[in-house]
Amino acid sequence: MRNVISTLTAMFIMAAACTFAYADAVPGAVMILDASDNPDHPKAWKNLGEAGGSLSAADKAPELEEGPIKIARLGINERKAMYYTTKASKQTFGGPVNKNPRLFLADWTFEFLCKRNGNLYVEEHHFAGFQNSPREGAQGIRFWLLGGGDELGISIHAKGSKQAPEAIKIQLEQDVWTWITLVGENKKSIVAYQDGKVISKQGGFDWNVKLPINEISIGANSYSERRRTFNGSFSLVRVYDKALTPAQVSQNARGVFLAVEPGDKLSTTWGKLKNGF
Repeated sequence: MRNVISTLTAMFIMAAACTFAYADAVPGAVMILDASDNPDHPKAWKNLGEAGGSLSAADKAPELEEGPIKIARLGINERKAMYYTTKASKQTFGGPVNKNPRLFLADWTFEFLCKRNGNLYVEEHHFAGFQNSPREGAQGIRFWLLGGGDELGISIHAKGSKQAPEAIKIQLEQDVWTWITLVGENKKSIVAYQDGKVISKQGGFDWNVKLPINEISIGANSYSERRRTFNGSFSLVRVYDKALTPAQVSQNARGVFLAVEPGDKLSTTWGKLKNGF
């Protein structure tokens, strides 16, 4: 028994050391949705970020799958990654507004580890939405696949007005994993990155930090438009209430599979060690 305890302790210390050495994500994310760490599946996707809460499954939760994720540009070659995949329309995360987390954003950063698996399910091909309720309300950002194809676009709501979907030049090749980052500086600029590289820039918008972003959907623009589900997979979604610098964008992109919070990882590691003996 003493030898078992010694072994457990040694493994725990080694795991802790590795965790602290490699936990290099930029801290302070208000939303972290990680398919590899979601105790609420299949009812919801738990927010591990500072805002807390979770996104309820809509009509049905996307399916949790395991498989390889490879992004050569970033040196990513994960053989057994976890991700959520939609199989049909109305299979998204982000239930009624009153169940969603509340995010307060002026400057912001959105990050997605995702891939497109095929063509649209219905007449439009949505991706995600972060808006003030109601969905056509005062401010927000909605992600679309333009023309139902493979190019990601955005539609901005600011000061009560709506902008038509605009290209951000990000291509979602079918069956290819990619790391997307969108950084907005209030009133200044919006910069789109793909796999750590700047793809496009455009002017910024005036957002009011006091208006909560509470209409949140992953796999569609909103709960009411969930039938226009994105035909694809999400492994990780992260949101910051600040504009990450280019160096921080690169840091998160290249450390995506090492980017875990030390406290959470330690408890998980200790639990796995105990269950293994």
